[in-house]
Amino acid sequence: MGSRDSRRILGPEKSIPYSLLQTQEMKHFLAEDGLRWDGRSAVDPRKLFMSVGVISQAKGSSYLEVGNTKVCCGVYGPMDVQRGSDFNMSCKVLCEVKMAPFSCSVRKSPQPDKQQREMSRQLKDALETVIVLDKFPKSQIDVYLTVIEDDGGLLAACITAAGLAICHANIDVYDLVIGASLLWHDGILYADPTHHEEECEGHKIRNSGSEGGQLTVGIMPKYANGQVSLLVQGGQISADNLCEGLEVAVEICQRIYTLSRKTLIDYVEQSLEANSDSS
Repeated sequence: MGSRDSRRILGPEKSIPYSLLQTQEMKHFLAEDGLRWDGRSAVDPRKLFMSVGVISQAKGSSYLEVGNTKVCCGVYGPMDVQRGSDFNMSCKVLCEVKMAPFSCSVRKSPQPDKQQREMSRQLKDALETVIVLDKFPKSQIDVYLTVIEDDGGLLAACITAAGLAICHANIDVYDLVIGASLLWHDGILYADPTHHEEECEGHKIRNSGSEGGQLTVGIMPKYANGQVSLLVQGGQISADNLCEGLEVAVEICQRIYTLSRKTLIDYVEQSLEANSDSS
């Protein structure tokens, strides 16, 4: 017999939130005052919160909030590769992005879908550029990300959270990697789009085929004058707009980099104070 949790009221597996049964009114991209629905201007990113050391069993861990997008990351390793694996003198990086069933308005299946597998591959490509792989021969590093809530800019949030967790795990890297996302709507560049903005632009491109799209980049701000570790583009974007977007992404990553660096330094100082007090 399967185990049953008697301490909780178990809902049906295929339950539907009542909000989806209501009449859906399609909001415009911008509010009536010309600003975005959360009050930001075009190039303003959302508010950030980040911390490290949230998973005690992991070698390194981090938690990141970008607006309502919430991501938790755990890093395990370096560890010996599994028996029977191909011999390799550089480290292997295994990444898995998993979205919680309640992370979206429509319940997600526990099984990884195409979107999650693609994000895992993209994150792996970004981290393999950041980690000094030759330092860990015949080893592997496992990176697991759990998406608690998806409200836009998910891949960029995963990149930033993974970079924090890897640094917290004391794994050698070339630099701290930071993610940023951009979106073009009616020829105007918008930084750090929400899920509603991404849906509006995607709906417009599918129906009209007009120019527009989205860009997600992973940047190492202090390495090689801003080395790009990952660039993912969707839609139709001109070369001039792409260059402008990269400049804005670098500025956003520089701001996030300052906060990420301060978070790691504060954690190290607190750990040193705790060790001195205990001794």
